[in-house]
Amino acid sequence: MTAPEFLDLLRNRVRAPVERNAAAIVRALGDDRSAIEAFQLARVHLDALIDRLEGAQLQDLDRRLAELSGPLADGTRRLKESLGRLEDFAQGADLLATLVGLAARIVALA
Repeated sequence: MTAPEFLDLLRNRVRAPVERNAAAIVRALGDDRSAIEAFQLARVHLDALIDRLEGAQLQDLDRRLAELSGPLADGTRRLKESLGRLEDFAQGADLLATLVGLAARIVALA
């Protein structure tokens, strides 16, 4: 399982059903204050874990963006020059494909 898959599992298969049914779960625990507190604490810990994983994912995205920002900036400049002169459409198309590929790699990490 990849990190994005794990994050998706925590969000959609753990947190979402718990949040949908939180009131019913608390009602089912009745007057057991320690059980209610443990349930609420587990929810807080789950949210903190998801936040940490999201933060790590964004940091990795920032790192990848920093790694690729040079080629992206260069490719953008070259594409603008090429299309601005309208001399070589094949070169412009090739540069566009390169930029789209780099952008897709960045988005795939999100």
